[in-house]
Amino acid sequence: MKNLNDLRDILGRTMEGVLTGKVNTDQAKAIAAVAAEVNQTAKLEIDMARATDGDFKGSGFIDVDPQPRRPGIGRD
Repeated sequence: MKNLNDLRDILGRTMEGVLTGKVNTDQAKAIAAVAAEVNQTAKLEIDMARATDGDFKGSGFIDVDPQPRRPGIGRD
């Protein structure tokens, strides 16, 4: 898993697996727990980018943009 899109893909396949019976609920819960931890680290990267005024660029797992965008500002 290299980025957030990979995580979403894994979670989507897990949900499909549960629905088709290929993944049991204990396996799905374990995958969801790990995904929650990965998600928490992504949130920490965003917080770090904000705290350093964008000097921290992150791990590449997510695109870190410390400044929230307002509609219509800074867009072409």
